[in-house]
Amino acid sequence: MEDLKPLLIDRLKSKGMDQTLIPAFLKALKSIIASEPGIETTQINRKLQSLGWNEDAMDYHSLQIAIACFESETKTKNDKVN
Repeated sequence: MEDLKPLLIDRLKSKGMDQTLIPAFLKALKSIIASEPGIETTQINRKLQSLGWNEDAMDYHSLQIAIACFESETKTKNDKVN
């Protein structure tokens, strides 16, 4: 699963996102997904736009990669605690 984050970053860069903005974008995305599990791509893009992100950076496949990436990070953190 560790290959997911570079894949997600590459997808965002291919959509024209500046690499320096990606960490902040992922933080916002993670917060949205955590607050509304099961949220759809169009709703995520609207919420991101309301936070100042002007691009429709998330498509269905990018969203699925992001969710898997975030779940993997959470599982890794939980494994370290236990």
